[in-house]
Amino acid sequence: MSNRCVIVAVLAAALLSGGLAVAAQQAEAPTPGMQGMGGGMSMEHDGMGSDGMAPRGTKGGDMLVVGDAGHTLVKADAHALSLSADGGRNWTPIASPPQSAGGGIESVAVTAGDRSILYVAVRGAGVLRSDDGGNSWVIRNEGLPGTEVGALAAHADRSDTLYAYVTGHGIFRTEDGGLRWQLMDAGPRETIVHLVHSNMPGSMQTGWLFAATAKGVRRAMDCFCGWRDAGELGRRVHAVAYDPRQPQRVYAAAEDGLFVSPDGGEQWQRISTPAADVKTLVVTAGGALYVATSDGVVYRSVDQARNWKHTDA
Repeated sequence: MSNRCVIVAVLAAALLSGGLAVAAQQAEAPTPGMQGMGGGMSMEHDGMGSDGMAPRGTKGGDMLVVGDAGHTLVKADAHALSLSADGGRNWTPIASPPQSAGGGIESVAVTAGDRSILYVAVRGAGVLRSDDGGNSWVIRNEGLPGTEVGALAAHADRSDTLYAYVTGHGIFRTEDGGLRWQLMDAGPRETIVHLVHSNMPGSMQTGWLFAATAKGVRRAMDCFCGWRDAGELGRRVHAVAYDPRQPQRVYAAAEDGLFVSPDGGEQWQRISTPAADVKTLVVTAGGALYVATSDGVVYRSVDQARNWKHTDA
């Protein structure tokens, strides 16, 4: 991997069918250089946002989004994807969409459920979908106002529902696997650098959206009834994730360390971090917390960030 790691995603064991199953088998095989595949993350765009947030695509690794949780990890930089079937100890390349060679990968998402559908947002190309572990890709931009998609988020439970943040236009939703996108909301005031959908209870619809921004974490029900501050972090946040076992337990990777909220973003507490430049994070179905630094180094904690271990160890 290059030193521009921008994404770490965790795939549920149930997702290891079709293309993902092939990729996992290849990752475990002794032959090097085999390609397979691999959800959700994001980067940004050319120029600075109105809030001064620097584009992820120009800076490199500073993004993460969670797919359906499990034991298979996907990591990406601007032009490459890779998969680990052994908790981050070894990584095998995944076939990326050819458009990423020019524009760069901005975000990645893997849908919930038992189908291995991978989505990526590529700068200048929009949203692309692969049903076969990265071996082939189709463009899914119908209904989007442009191709500058800065963040993708897969619905926590519905495999055909995803959210896309298009810079300068707002948040769009598809409920048919990307065949058609519809504008839902203008989004929070600040530029979104990472977006995640959670099935935390209490929503008037099916769940919640959490957005990482330059001024903290923003939160909205997925009925799009208005965005609110999720607590008072008041600092630049690179990524946000939640614990599938306890959806109200939300994690944030901020410019000055890691934080956790035990109550859905109302209150935040600082927790230990294994490195100074953590840019991405994700939680598995079993509660293991993975983080990655800007140069692609991955760490794991199985005790809610009290202790950390390098995954290569």
